[in-house]
Amino acid sequence: MDNIFDEKNEVQPQSINWGKVGDFISGIKIGQRGGVKTKFGANSIYSIQATDGLFHTKDGQEVKINAGEVWDVWGRGDIFDGQMNRMQLGQKFGLKFVESRESSMGNDAKIIKVYTTGEIDQDYLDSMNPGESV
Repeated sequence: MDNIFDEKNEVQPQSINWGKVGDFISGIKIGQRGGVKTKFGANSIYSIQATDGLFHTKDGQEVKINAGEVWDVWGRGDIFDGQMNRMQLGQKFGLKFVESRESSMGNDAKIIKVYTTGEIDQDYLDSMNPGESV
Protein backbone atom coordinates (compact mmCIF):
# COMPACT_ATOMS: atom_id res chain seq x y z
CA MET A 1 0.00 0.00 0.00
CA ASP A 2 1.26 3.47 -0.90
CA ASN A 3 2.12 5.93 1.84
CA ILE A 4 -0.72 8.50 1.82
CA PHE A 5 1.81 11.23 2.67
CA ASP A 6 3.95 10.58 -0.41
CA GLU A 7 4.55 13.77 -2.46
CA LYS A 8 2.75 12.26 -5.47
CA ASN A 9 -0.47 12.10 -3.40
CA GLU A 10 -0.53 15.77 -2.40
CA VAL A 11 -3.77 17.44 -3.50
CA GLN A 12 -3.18 20.57 -5.54
CA PRO A 13 -5.61 23.51 -5.64
CA GLN A 14 -7.71 23.74 -8.78
CA SER A 15 -8.34 27.47 -8.87
CA ILE A 16 -8.56 29.40 -12.12
CA ASN A 17 -6.18 32.29 -12.73
CA TRP A 18 -7.59 34.61 -15.39
CA GLY A 19 -4.30 35.34 -17.16
CA LYS A 20 -5.40 36.51 -20.63
CA VAL A 21 -8.53 38.03 -22.12
CA GLY A 22 -10.45 35.13 -23.71
CA ASP A 23 -9.78 32.64 -20.87
CA PHE A 24 -12.96 30.69 -20.11
CA ILE A 25 -14.62 27.79 -18.36
CA SER A 26 -17.98 26.15 -18.96
CA GLY A 27 -19.70 23.55 -16.84
CA ILE A 28 -22.13 22.96 -14.00
CA LYS A 29 -22.34 24.88 -10.72
CA ILE A 30 -21.77 22.28 -8.00
CA GLY A 31 -21.03 24.40 -4.94
CA GLN A 32 -20.40 27.77 -3.39
CA ARG A 33 -19.00 29.19 -0.16
CA GLY A 34 -19.29 32.78 0.97
CA GLY A 35 -17.34 34.95 3.38
CA VAL A 36 -14.01 33.20 2.77
CA LYS A 37 -11.26 35.33 4.34
CA THR A 38 -8.41 36.26 2.01
CA LYS A 39 -5.73 38.96 1.87
CA PHE A 40 -8.19 40.91 -0.34
CA GLY A 41 -11.01 40.70 2.21
CA ALA A 42 -14.05 38.42 2.18
CA ASN A 43 -14.55 36.46 -1.04
CA SER A 44 -16.92 33.84 -2.39
CA ILE A 45 -15.73 30.61 -3.98
CA TYR A 46 -17.77 28.86 -6.68
CA SER A 47 -17.07 25.24 -7.63
CA ILE A 48 -17.59 24.17 -11.24
CA GLN A 49 -17.68 20.68 -12.71
CA ALA A 50 -16.13 21.54 -16.06
CA THR A 51 -17.23 20.57 -19.53
CA ASP A 52 -14.52 22.68 -21.19
CA GLY A 53 -12.12 25.52 -20.55
CA LEU A 54 -8.75 27.16 -20.99
CA PHE A 55 -6.82 29.75 -19.01
CA HIS A 56 -3.31 31.15 -18.66
CA THR A 57 -1.17 31.24 -15.52
CA LYS A 58 0.63 34.37 -14.35
CA ASP A 59 3.74 33.26 -16.25
CA GLY A 60 1.72 32.77 -19.46
CA GLN A 61 1.48 28.98 -19.37
CA GLU A 62 -1.70 27.67 -21.04
CA VAL A 63 -3.84 25.34 -18.91
CA LYS A 64 -6.49 23.17 -20.60
CA ILE A 65 -9.52 22.36 -18.46
CA ASN A 66 -10.85 18.88 -19.14
CA ALA A 67 -14.44 17.64 -18.93
CA GLY A 68 -15.26 16.26 -15.49
CA GLU A 69 -12.58 18.19 -13.60
CA VAL A 70 -13.68 20.36 -10.68
CA TRP A 71 -12.33 23.91 -10.60
CA ASP A 72 -12.86 26.81 -8.21
CA VAL A 73 -13.41 30.45 -9.14
CA TRP A 74 -13.06 33.31 -6.68
CA GLY A 75 -15.64 36.09 -6.75
CA ARG A 76 -15.46 39.47 -5.08
CA GLY A 77 -17.61 41.96 -6.95
CA ASP A 78 -21.24 42.62 -6.07
CA ILE A 79 -22.38 42.16 -9.67
CA PHE A 80 -20.43 38.92 -10.25
CA ASP A 81 -21.46 37.45 -6.90
CA GLY A 82 -25.08 38.45 -7.52
CA GLN A 83 -25.09 36.68 -10.88
CA MET A 84 -23.46 33.55 -9.48
CA ASN A 85 -25.70 33.46 -6.40
CA ARG A 86 -28.85 33.45 -8.58
CA MET A 87 -27.73 30.26 -10.30
CA GLN A 88 -28.89 26.97 -8.85
CA LEU A 89 -26.71 23.99 -8.09
CA GLY A 90 -26.68 21.86 -11.22
CA GLN A 91 -27.21 24.82 -13.56
CA LYS A 92 -25.09 24.89 -16.72
CA PHE A 93 -23.13 28.09 -17.30
CA GLY A 94 -19.93 29.61 -18.58
CA LEU A 95 -17.49 32.30 -17.45
CA LYS A 96 -15.28 34.33 -19.77
CA PHE A 97 -12.55 36.88 -19.09
CA VAL A 98 -13.59 39.67 -21.47
CA GLU A 99 -11.66 42.76 -20.38
CA SER A 100 -9.04 44.16 -18.05
CA ARG A 101 -9.63 47.68 -16.63
CA GLU A 102 -7.64 49.95 -14.40
CA SER A 103 -9.07 49.85 -10.87
CA SER A 104 -9.14 52.36 -8.04
CA MET A 105 -6.83 50.06 -6.03
CA GLY A 106 -3.96 50.59 -8.48
CA ASN A 107 -4.15 47.24 -10.25
CA ASP A 108 -6.12 45.83 -13.16
CA ALA A 109 -9.68 44.69 -12.52
CA LYS A 110 -10.52 41.57 -14.48
CA ILE A 111 -14.00 41.69 -15.99
CA ILE A 112 -15.49 38.19 -16.01
CA LYS A 113 -18.86 37.74 -17.69
CA VAL A 114 -21.37 35.06 -16.71
CA TYR A 115 -23.39 33.23 -19.39
CA THR A 116 -26.23 30.71 -19.02
CA THR A 117 -29.28 29.42 -20.88
CA GLY A 118 -30.81 28.50 -17.52
CA GLU A 119 -30.59 24.79 -18.33
CA ILE A 120 -30.23 22.42 -15.37
CA ASP A 121 -28.17 19.23 -15.67
CA GLN A 122 -30.69 16.62 -14.51
CA ASP A 123 -28.07 13.84 -14.44
CA TYR A 124 -26.04 15.87 -11.94
CA LEU A 125 -29.09 16.52 -9.74
CA ASP A 126 -30.06 12.84 -9.86
CA SER A 127 -26.54 11.85 -8.80
CA MET A 128 -26.83 14.14 -5.77
CA ASN A 129 -30.27 12.82 -4.76
CA PRO A 130 -30.50 9.17 -5.85
CA GLY A 131 -34.09 8.03 -6.17
CA GLU A 132 -35.48 11.56 -6.26
CA SER A 133 -36.45 13.54 -9.34
CA VAL A 134 -36.49 17.33 -9.39
